[in-house]
Amino acid sequence: MQAYYLKKIIFFFILNLSFLQLAYSQSDVEILKRADSLYKVENYSAAELFYEQNIQKIKNPSTVLFLKLASIKEKKGDFLKSLYFLNKAYELSPSEKILAKLNELATLHELKGYELSDFNFLILFYKQYSGFLVALLMILGIYIFVILFIKKYKSNYTHFNQKVFLIIYLLGVGLLLNLPDKYHQGIINHDAVLLHSEPSSAAPIEVSIDKGNRLNVLGGNDIWRRVIWNDKFLYLKESDIWLVE
Repeated sequence: MQAYYLKKIIFFFILNLSFLQLAYSQSDVEILKRADSLYKVENYSAAELFYEQNIQKIKNPSTVLFLKLASIKEKKGDFLKSLYFLNKAYELSPSEKILAKLNELATLHELKGYELSDFNFLILFYKQYSGFLVALLMILGIYIFVILFIKKYKSNYTHFNQKVFLIIYLLGVGLLLNLPDKYHQGIINHDAVLLHSEPSSAAPIEVSIDKGNRLNVLGGNDIWRRVIWNDKFLYLKESDIWLVE
């Protein structure tokens, strides 16, 4: 009897969850329809307001939404927000077209950090093919563990090189899985932002940079973010940078 009631509770829970998800998706569609209709008739101010007021309510904002916001901001002369939304679009769907637009704006305003460096290329490659890479590593991992299990079962000797390879493999998997949480790109959001050699206001100031410049952000602590600028690890306050997440 208890099992019967438990099944009914689980059934109704799943049913309600499905209805909630459907309601949210329908709500998202209505919001986007309204905003898109305003954008289509070139009522950019109203469309901008509607997009920005509701963007937090939309569960999975699309690349197109961010591109439209970037376009509106550019038309209004707000190059900083335009760069930000272009970066958001690029994070979702890396493409040469968006990259070209980013480089165009960066060149126009003499900004740094938008060139496709070796590091950024590797990150781009990872974002585009992360699903395949993780799947490949999973298959490789299963193969390694099956081989080691068979060796253990048969009491065969496991070579030291194989153990080292397993450790490197596990470290590689850990790095790939944690990379999205540790790495972000960020855009400086106002002028004369100070970059310090250590995460402290008392630490020496290495350089001052202006709004619009883009940096690679690699973790941090408390109110500080660790960034890469001119091939050096430096620190700035998190309030000085917009993270592209």
